[in-house]
Amino acid sequence: MQEEPHKLIEERTAQTVLNLLTEIGEMMITSGAHTARIIRNLERIAKGLGYHCELVLTYTGIVISVYKENKHKAHTLAKTIKTKGLNFETVSEISILSWDVLENKISISEIKSILKQIKEKKVYSNLQLYAFAPLASVALCMLFDGDWLQSIIVYFSTLFGYYARRTLMLKHHNHMVAFFIGATISTLFIHLTGVLFNIQIKEALVVSVLYLIPGAVMINAFIDYLEGYFESGTARFIYSFMLVLMIAFGFFTSTMIFNMPIVNQLFLLDFSQVQTHIKEMFEPQGLGIGVSKLIFGGVTSLGFALMFNTPKRALWTVFILGAIGYLIKFILFKEVEMNLILSIFIASSFVGISGMYFAHRTHTPPIIFMIPAVINMIPGLISYEFMMGMIDWISNNKDQKPPVEEVIQTFSYGISTVFILFALAFGVAFPVVVFKSYTVKGKDLNVLIKKLFKRNT
Repeated sequence: MQEEPHKLIEERTAQTVLNLLTEIGEMMITSGAHTARIIRNLERIAKGLGYHCELVLTYTGIVISVYKENKHKAHTLAKTIKTKGLNFETVSEISILSWDVLENKISISEIKSILKQIKEKKVYSNLQLYAFAPLASVALCMLFDGDWLQSIIVYFSTLFGYYARRTLMLKHHNHMVAFFIGATISTLFIHLTGVLFNIQIKEALVVSVLYLIPGAVMINAFIDYLEGYFESGTARFIYSFMLVLMIAFGFFTSTMIFNMPIVNQLFLLDFSQVQTHIKEMFEPQGLGIGVSKLIFGGVTSLGFALMFNTPKRALWTVFILGAIGYLIKFILFKEVEMNLILSIFIASSFVGISGMYFAHRTHTPPIIFMIPAVINMIPGLISYEFMMGMIDWISNNKDQKPPVEEVIQTFSYGISTVFILFALAFGVAFPVVVFKSYTVKGKDLNVLIKKLFKRNT
């Protein structure tokens, strides 16, 4: 008779733990964590609560079983997950929470209280996001040799497109539609400005939609593949590919509108001479080129860090890694004349390896600042040339076949884009996978000093 209440309590506790783990798993999936990190954190929390767990994760669902000694008495729960997003603050806080549960054996009620705080926490205000996130596109424009007039245009185009996409996603509208509308608004604004004021807008168009590129999802997909989670990795790749298609379709729609003769005749003022003077006046020379690449590389990474809700304590690391990483790529490609793909791989590997060290200095999972730090190396110009080549083919009204050289060149841009993204993702993912079992937890310099002090006293 006494065993019945005890069994009932155990079953209720197990069910509570199961619901808790499912909730945490859902939070991490919807915040942009890769599969291996989700599994490690959930296993850590389960162990801290005195349970074992078995997990099956996909990009759209989660299945968890918890048990103590006997697997045949496991409790299982499955849940479908539809929401997608990026919130690196949530990923970081849950990682810290998992260690707290494991080492300090905090109670379930305390865990729930902390989770509630994590959900309610707002890293950046709307004003901060809309004011500073577009600076990522401004800095990218300068990295791609744009001028300050184009940078101002890019700032507002990104602001309008980012606001539209974010608003739609917060209202839980279809993500594909949100990305299409964001891309269309951004490129429409740049095209309209170029026509009205008769200015050069190529560099502005190159970076016009880069803030929408799902780089974090692509890198997480690659990490999933390297760690053997092929189902989840494939789902992430397909999702990111569909988003890229919608971005390209938005770019195509805008270009088609402004290729119409009626729209091309719009004119307000001629700023072409003003643009030339601005470019000549502020164009860096000599050492200033390297310094500008260093600064704008870091600013680009900071802008994307804001979009990803990166913890504030990690922003300085993002800036340093983004700045140095881009400078390495620039020197290797421009000065040493190394192959672009190899240059990007070396630079992203530097970010990945350095990130493993900084992760323990900032108490933040490394991928959280690695991803925004390498976004500034996205192949914007090459992907732009590829898209424009495809648009020229599609919009050919005379049914004339394009020259063979043009076909080869366009596909060359496309293949180069794929391999650059591959090098970028592999450079970041490889250190994460190789060094995932290595941790300097407990070996921090401050901890070492304290131990030495205690030993001497």
